[in-house]
Amino acid sequence: MQPQRILVIDGAQELEKLDECTKCRFGAPAALLVCYDRDVCWRRERYDGKASGEVDAAIVATHMMLAAASLGVGSTWVMHFDPAAVREQFALPEAYEPVALLVMGYPAPDALPSPMHAERLPEDKLVFWNTF
Repeated sequence: MQPQRILVIDGAQELEKLDECTKCRFGAPAALLVCYDRDVCWRRERYDGKASGEVDAAIVATHMMLAAASLGVGSTWVMHFDPAAVREQFALPEAYEPVALLVMGYPAPDALPSPMHAERLPEDKLVFWNTF
């Protein structure tokens, strides 16, 4: 049902508005606000009514990050933003739920990922073989 709604934020005024919503723009020259429309997302009605919108938006955001990387564009998934401020600053329709903010730009030649990116939990904490 394609409930994802993506707001491109790339003008100076729009980026100033974004700075009112998050401290995690990191000077990026552009951002994508990934939302979903509650009114059109699929729901697991037969069982528990869970909406797919957040998952659908996350899948789209992940694919956009991978596509950007293939073009040499860096991106950072930001979830540290004020959804109410985002709604107000960008006049989002009531049914749009902000999920993620992808700040984007060309990484510096010496840019490195956070050291936390190399930290991994042991497999037995992540994968279970019917041992509950």
